[in-house]
Amino acid sequence: MKLLRMFNIGLKKIEEWIIAYSIILMAMILILNVLARNLLNTSINFTEEVSQFLTIFVTFFGTSYAARKAQHIRMSLLYDISSEKGRKVIILVTSIGTALLMFYLTYLSYKYVARVAVLNRVSPILQFPLYIVWSAVPIGCFLTGIQYTLTFIKNLTVKETWLSFESKFEYEDVPNSNKESKGAKTEENLPVRERQDLERGDA
Repeated sequence: MKLLRMFNIGLKKIEEWIIAYSIILMAMILILNVLARNLLNTSINFTEEVSQFLTIFVTFFGTSYAARKAQHIRMSLLYDISSEKGRKVIILVTSIGTALLMFYLTYLSYKYVARVAVLNRVSPILQFPLYIVWSAVPIGCFLTGIQYTLTFIKNLTVKETWLSFESKFEYEDVPNSNKESKGAKTEENLPVRERQDLERGDA
């Protein structure tokens, strides 16, 4: 488990670096293009193209990062009404099923990217090889598959139920805190007459 944890930390650093710098670079290019239009009455012609490239990287590496943090949209009704053992089974089935699906998408997208490389397709403005940009698709799918595989292994090796290798399923105790806040009588939520009586007493 320690080796898996170290492996996961290494992947996390790579994902964070790619996502962060892609967003920063995208913001810089778009800002420069706006300044060029307003100050120089011209436009940077490759802005849209580079932004599309960076969006692809952010999307597919972000998919893996969201799986790591258990932030993907999920339907939890069946999970919520199940017993502890039932929840464990649901997580095991969904994690390994999603992992297999992501690895299959990795295979399909790799075949497509390989064909693009053979055809030597390039972008219209920068003439940049498109297979390099679209390689983010199979890589992102593969990393997402790894995350769900790690989730499967985690739930096999520990007693508790984990939504991902890093995130455990826990509800915040919001309803109870709301009840306590409603039940507590503060000076702000007292009726007007009671507040006036309190003010007379303080005086």
